[in-house]
Order: sequence, then C-alpha cells, then structure tokens
Amino acid sequence: MSTHSSLSQRQMRAGQYTGRALSGFLIALLSSLFFISPALASSHQGSPTPQPQDLTRAGVSVVRLLISYSQPNQSKQGSAPATTAQCTGLGVLVGSGLTGKNNQQVNWVLTNASLLDTGKAQCVPAHPAATLSSIEIYMSSAYNSQQPVSPIATIDEAALKDAIHTQNNLALLSFGGTSIKLLPFLDLAVADPTPQAAIYLSKDINTVAVPLSSISDTKQVSNFKPQIQQYLTPTRKAIATQQDFTSAEKEAGMPLVNSTGELAAMTTADGKQVNSTDINKLLQTVDAIKNPPSNIVHDNWNNGITAYYRSQYADAEQSFNAAATVNNQFEGAQKFAQTAHAAALSATPTPRPTNTPVSSGTSLFQDGKIEGVPIWLASVVGLILLIAIIIIVSLIFGRSRARKKRLEDEFAQANRDATLAAQRMMMEEGQQQQATWAQQPTMQMQPGAPPMRAGDVKTSPLPPVPELRCPNCGEPVAKGATRCPHCQTWLSPSESGIHMRLRTPAPPVARSMADQPTLVSSGPLAEQPTIEMTPGGRLNGQGENDATEPYGLQRWHGHNVAFAVGTRSDPGIKRRYKPNEDSLFAAQSIRGDNASPLHIGLFVVADGMGGHANGQDASRKAIQTIIDFLLPKLMKLSDLQDDLLERLLGEGVQQANQAVHSNNMEKGADMGTTMTACLIVNTTAYVANVGDSRTYLYREGKGLRKVTNDHSVVASLVEAGIIKPDDIYTHPKRNQIYRSLGEKPVVEVDTFTVHLVPGDKFLLCSDGLWDMVRDPKIEEVIRTTTPNPNQTADALIQAALDGGGEDNVSVIVVSVQENDQQEQVPSFQLIDKPDTIQLPQL
Repeated sequence: MSTHSSLSQRQMRAGQYTGRALSGFLIALLSSLFFISPALASSHQGSPTPQPQDLTRAGVSVVRLLISYSQPNQSKQGSAPATTAQCTGLGVLVGSGLTGKNNQQVNWVLTNASLLDTGKAQCVPAHPAATLSSIEIYMSSAYNSQQPVSPIATIDEAALKDAIHTQNNLALLSFGGTSIKLLPFLDLAVADPTPQAAIYLSKDINTVAVPLSSISDTKQVSNFKPQIQQYLTPTRKAIATQQDFTSAEKEAGMPLVNSTGELAAMTTADGKQVNSTDINKLLQTVDAIKNPPSNIVHDNWNNGITAYYRSQYADAEQSFNAAATVNNQFEGAQKFAQTAHAAALSATPTPRPTNTPVSSGTSLFQDGKIEGVPIWLASVVGLILLIAIIIIVSLIFGRSRARKKRLEDEFAQANRDATLAAQRMMMEEGQQQQATWAQQPTMQMQPGAPPMRAGDVKTSPLPPVPELRCPNCGEPVAKGATRCPHCQTWLSPSESGIHMRLRTPAPPVARSMADQPTLVSSGPLAEQPTIEMTPGGRLNGQGENDATEPYGLQRWHGHNVAFAVGTRSDPGIKRRYKPNEDSLFAAQSIRGDNASPLHIGLFVVADGMGGHANGQDASRKAIQTIIDFLLPKLMKLSDLQDDLLERLLGEGVQQANQAVHSNNMEKGADMGTTMTACLIVNTTAYVANVGDSRTYLYREGKGLRKVTNDHSVVASLVEAGIIKPDDIYTHPKRNQIYRSLGEKPVVEVDTFTVHLVPGDKFLLCSDGLWDMVRDPKIEEVIRTTTPNPNQTADALIQAALDGGGEDNVSVIVVSVQENDQQEQVPSFQLIDKPDTIQLPQL
C-alpha cells in the first residue's frame, strides 16, 4: 500500500527531505559562484570546453593491452598452446607512420615491461613457467566508441620475437597491418615534463576504476576478456605527488601527462613512475621514432586541440576534418569537428595575432582581469547572484511556513464550525420542543375554589417522548439504551438528551484537531466542494450510492451454519513487478460434538505501507501476531458472550499494532499497515478495523452496506461536511490515513457486531478494490456472480484491474449459509495465508 501515507510520521519526513533538498540546492548554487567569473569571461567566445585539455588530447592515444600466457608442454601434439593465464594493463601510442622501402605502416605502443616479459609471466606469479603467447591491443572509446569490442591488432607468438624492445622497466611494442590507418599518438613532454594528471581507461567518464590486473585460474580465462573490455573510457585524476594514488588506482602502463596532454611519465606494476628522461632514452633507440615519418592525422589532431582550447573554433574545425578525412575510423576527430563548428556559429571570437604564441599554461587571471573581464565586475555580479539566491530560498521557506500555518488554521476552524453547527441544531430542536410544551393549557388552582371534577376541564395529552435514533444506522433506539439493537454500535445520550451519540469509538471528526497531523493542502478549505450535513445523516462518506437501510434480524440455530470462502490477491497493474504489500488470512474451524457444533471463522486483510518490502513485512507481521494471539484462545473458547468476543478481537488487533510498532522502534523503521478483521462465531460476526481497509455486508433484498469506518482524511472531511461523498475517489488527499497499525504504541480500534441471516455475504478488502471500483459496482458483482465465492473474488479483482489497477488489491468473500449436513468430526481448515506465516500450536 505504498500509495498510502501515515501522516504523523511521513509529513515530518517530507518536511525534512524538503529542507535537505533546498539546503543542497543552495550549497550547489553557492559552489557554482566559484566558476561564474570564468564562465562570464569566456561566454563571448562560444560554448564551454567539454573536458580538460590533457584528457582530450591524450585520451585517443591510450590503449588497453590483453596479454595471454601459455604452457606449451601441457598442450596436445600439434595443437596451439592452451592459454593458462592472462594479464591486462595500459599503454600509450608514441609513434605511427609509413616506414621502409615499401612504405609499410608501423605503430608503436609504450607500456610497462612486466606485462610483456617473453621469458616468464611476471604479471601472474602463480604461473612462472608460462610464456607469452599473444597480445591484443584495444583502442579507447574516445578514438572510436564503436570499435572497442574488437582489438585494433592481435600479435601472435611468432611476431612478438622482433616486436618488443625493453629498457628502464619499459617495453616498446610495434605492430602494423594493412587495415590500420594512421593513428594519433602522444608527443613526449620536453618543455614541461611535470606530471599533472593520470589518464585511466575506466568504465565511465566520471569514475576512476581499474579492472582486475590478471587471472590465473585456467577455468576462468574465457571470462576475463569480456570484463576488461568494459574498461575503455578515458578519464583522469589530477595528481601532485605519487601519494595521490591509492593501491586500487594504480595500473601498470598508465600514462601521466602534463597540463596540455603530453606524455610526462608512466607507472609500473609496483606503482612507481618512470620519468620522461628514461622514456626518451628508450624511444631514441628506435630510428622510426627518433626520426619520425610524416603523420598528418597526428599533426592535425594536435593542431585542432590547440586551436580549440584557444577558442579558435574555425581553425580547430578545419584541422579536425583533415584528420578525420585521412582516417575515417577516427570518430573522436569527427565529433570534435562538429563541436567546433557549432561553437564557431555561436561565438564571436576575439582574433589573436598569429605571430603571438599562447602558452597552454597561461593563467586565467592577468593584469587584474579574468580573460578580459575586470575582477571587480565579476565579483559584483557574483555578489548580486548570491543575494538573489538568498532571497529566493527565504521566499520558498516563508511560503512553506505560511501555507502550513494556513492549513492548520483552516482545519481548526472546520472542526470548530462542525462542533458549533451540531450544538446549534441540538439547541434549536430543544427550543422547538419546549415551545410545543409551552403551548399546552395549564391549570391554575384558585384559593377557595371547589375541587375539580371529571369533565370540568378538557385536558391535552402529555407531550410525546422524543424519538431517539442511532447515529450510525438511523434506526429507532429506546431511551436509555447503551447499544443499538440493529447495528450493535455502542451509544450514549447527548447533553440535551434528545439525541443519541456514538460512545466508542468516536467519529473521526470529533477527534481533537490538535491531535491530527499537519497536512499539505492543495488549496484553502473554503474552496473545497461542500454539502449540508443533517442530523441522522450517514457517516464516513456513505451516500445514497454506497449505503443501504439497516437490516432486520432473523436468527437461526448455530448448529446448521456453514461458511463458503473465496480469497484472491493481486499486485495490480502499476505494481506488477514490486512486492505485494497486501496480506490476507482465512481459516475456519468446527468445534464441539455433532449435536451442538461451534462454527468459527477468522478472516483478516492487512494493507502494508513503507515502500518496497517494508509494507509487505508490516502486513505479514501484523497477521502473524493476530493469529498467534487469537487462534489458541478461540480453540479453547467456552464463553460465547458478544462483549467478550468483540473485546477479544479488538485485543488481537491491538497486539498486532504493538508488534509492528516494536519492530519500528528496534530497527528504526517507518512501516505500518491497515487491518480489517472479521471473527464469525455461529450466527454472529464481530468486525474490527484500523485504517481504510474495509469490511462490507451484502444481504439479499437489502443490498450492500459498509460495516467499517475509514480512518482517512477524506472520510473526516466528508463527515465534517467539507467535501461530498463522491469526492473521496478524486480528492488529492484520498490516500492519506490518520490511523494505522505500527505508528503508536496504542491504537484506537473500531469494533462492530453483526447478527447474521442465511445468505449473508461478507467482503473484506484493501483500498485497492474500493478505490478502483465504486460501491454500486461492487454490489452488482456480488449480486450477479454465482454462489461460488471464489468466482466472486475473481470477478472483484478483475473489476479493480479494469478500473486502473493502480494499487495492490486483496479480497476475502465469506458466504454464510444454512447447512443440514452434520460434520462427523471436529476440524480446522486453513483456507489462505502468506507463505511466511506460521500457524501457532492449537
């Protein structure tokens, strides 16, 4: 019943969440002020940069390596070596071009030497005898987001012999191929060799994460490749010292770059760094890198990045397009060409002298300005925005407090108006009655007058005794009665003595509004539709469409009673794949001998709330508690007095409330549940409810009536005359209840007694039924379906689904029949229960 809200706790939590959200919003806006000035300074130059320059430049050249090791002596004769271990690490492209007499393309990857040891598997100590068998090279998603599932190159054992050069704990790996285009590679940081950031290949742009470095279980080798293929998205972490890395963030072969994205250092398997000087020593041993061939993809990519981060978008677009034309697989260049084109259209760039180089490390603050905007002006703008933010937040909180105060005043006034109206009606009726008595002739005795004789004076009859009616069912009630003989509601005389009123429980509108939780109003109560309430009017939202006249009584002997029961529960359409927070229980028993059997039925519907599985836990805990309390006592029952049985059922519901409340206190939870329960003993039914799960009674020829009262906000508004009965189905507060199990240590439980006649049908249901299906339709389904209660339950569930199925829906249909057949032995029949419920020892 996650659509319900228990107001006293949930309204308070909603206020806390609102405050936290607004506080977070304020903090975020204040934090953004640190970036306001740079944004203002660069707004005239076009769109903001998508990511730091070092990540953009280097991200397309970082690669992931998958290295396989094998033990040939374990393979079958003539077969390829079986892979026994695999490692992964990073590398970076440091060269790409056409070399040799045949202009064959060769590409170079720099990585950590421990990954490419041809002698033994250093990266997998568990297999020291294994030898290098193959290397797969995967480009990053920044180079091509469609390609990462396939390696750009795979180098087998035969080609590896002449492909690897090692020095200073580094390895230089060469590879080629006719299908490989010229690739973008990183230049070595010479002018600025200080590492500023580490470049990772992670799962996403916002997370620094590294995969498992190796797998040594032969059975798990096949699963290693799909795992490392998820780590191909370039991301960065700014660094100042080596201590900025945690052990979980270090990966062999990870490049460290300077502020513009040039290669400044590389990490090793043990987390150490190899600086640019040692890297350069290795690179100088390879002629193709020492004297690099022409690579227009590399040149145009670097030129485009430099121009883009100087806001020279037209030049950047031209360079990116030139790189993409030569290498149509270079998706990163294509995307940046589009971004630069869009920025050029929306920008009015300030031209820079072509002969004045701009250092990539130039500070944002120069000559008392921020990129041309005076610092004082940026500060004034920031201060104005800060003041505006404070004013907006103050207005939001002020309106919230004012709305809350207005709602409290409106409900208090509605309560006072309802009370005064009831008192005024009683006074008017009392005055009218007194006026009638005052019009009667009076007899005055004169001193010395002769005694009066019969017939001397015409007398009028005594004023009639005012007729008293039950405020619950409207039927006549004898003066001095403490209980209605028709609906069994407890009564007491009003202060004027000319009305009867409910003794216990009091109608919801009579509860002190100071005890009611604060509600969030959708508008002033004066704007709500109203109806005129009259003395003796129906309570709790019962209009002409969903209430019937009280029934006459027809007693019959308990020994020939029989119960036919049908139960159904459905999560509903909108909650089909969430836990069903409704729970129900149905069981019956026959006790005693064949001459005077005792027929007992216990039926319970609980509708939990609390979100996810909490609502289900609450409803099931409540049902487990009530059956643990009631069933053993019912099996030993000897006293069949109405008061005792009604009180026993009420105590069972109270026990369920205490169990849910104690669980909330122990676990710091906030779950609850409604409950409606029906205990039938022979020809009398005892009903109890808390919340807005309902029990109905259908009687042939009389129709359907609601036995229970809803403990909901809309029911109180109907009883106070603030809204009309039909508005309960559409009112914005229709899912708010003010009484439920688990909210407080003690809860008020409404109890009722109904004397049965043959053919009566009880319907217990959660609000998922009556909120989707109006009472006239419920009555039609019960009246027109077959006597089989299972088919009636099916039809009711289907009607709720046809009506929208917005909530969990549960029903129990109990048909009370005369039965001439005698049971042979005492029995206990479990009809339905949740799978986690355990029956007590009986």
